[in-house]
Amino acid sequence: MARTIAISERVYAKLRELKELLGVGYSELIEMLIETYEKYRRESLEKMLNESRMRNEDVEKVRKIVAELRGRSWW
Repeated sequence: MARTIAISERVYAKLRELKELLGVGYSELIEMLIETYEKYRRESLEKMLNESRMRNEDVEKVRKIVAELRGRSWW
């Protein structure tokens, strides 16, 4: 099902430029951007955990909490 969203002209121009550069549709492009952002968030969290030198048990607790947060319908 297609949806309509409102975005600024500046954002539309950037999306159109990326779409043409990558040769994909808008839906595929937005999905790629979302996946890239999710990967960035995950890598940032892993980096933070590594730098904090937490115990393995604490790391697992944080991973469980993050997984639960990601599972929320409003996230």
